[in-house]
Amino acid sequence: MLKGFLLSLSLLMVIGASEAQTVASGSRSPLTYKKRQILVGKGGGFTGASTVYCLLENGYLYRKTGTDSLFTPLGKQPAATTRRLFKELENNCRIRTTPFDHPGNTYQFVGWKKNEQEYRVTWGANGQTVPSAFRTFYNSFMKLVPASGREE
Repeated sequence: MLKGFLLSLSLLMVIGASEAQTVASGSRSPLTYKKRQILVGKGGGFTGASTVYCLLENGYLYRKTGTDSLFTPLGKQPAATTRRLFKELENNCRIRTTPFDHPGNTYQFVGWKKNEQEYRVTWGANGQTVPSAFRTFYNSFMKLVPASGREE
């Protein structure tokens, strides 16, 4: 009976490790994902720490801090929410045609990525005002991040 329990436990551990590898290195990983991604984050300050949140087109949300080597999964957003965010960033904010790169000592950013294409709007410098659509988008996006997944 103990052998059967240990065998079952070992099998579950192998299956769990296999699934973790698939998520970490497969098509659901922000590092290898080929479709659209939204990147939102902040950083700088005394420590230079940074936090990036990544929403994939398939709805999966991830977080990566400056000390992490991999993205941490935070769950999946509903399809309607994901579509709304991509539409807002691409059409209302016009991320692909809005060049704005003014980081300060501390900064915030909103980005869009698909394969090798990447666009980013960064703000935080004194005297530079980011287009309001990006600040609104940033705040809206951050409301979706679960409290347990937020880095403050």
